[in-house]
Amino acid sequence: MAMPVEFRQFTPKNSREDLIRKLEQAPEAHAEALLAGYELLQRLHDKGLLDVANGLLCAGDTVVDRVVDAASSKEAVTALRIGLMFSNLLGTLDADRMHALLTPAAGKPPSLWAILKSATSENARAGMAAAVGLLTGFGAALRGQRKT
Repeated sequence: MAMPVEFRQFTPKNSREDLIRKLEQAPEAHAEALLAGYELLQRLHDKGLLDVANGLLCAGDTVVDRVVDAASSKEAVTALRIGLMFSNLLGTLDADRMHALLTPAAGKPPSLWAILKSATSENARAGMAAAVGLLTGFGAALRGQRKT
């Protein structure tokens, strides 16, 4: 014998009522997360960051083009290269030796003769050559700016 089929009303999976029902049935753990999310949204709104984000999204390609232009400029590339060189140099320095040199000694300071003697060492001469080279580069850049 034929069994009667139960009649069900079709509702799409993404209907608003289904979403509201799922939200109402969310467990407590999700409720705490939702409250934290609402609190975060309120703070972003209070600080005006949502308006900034909305403006950036609306501007879209214009913002990206300006950032790319700034990042690919000759000045930005040079600054990045110099920053990387200095970070590599800082990585090679002996921190304990620098600390000992920069901490005041508990005795008399070295004599001028001792300072001159240490200035003639190979490492000191290499450092002075690098410093003079940097000053020469800065001077050339300054003179170039004055001419333009």
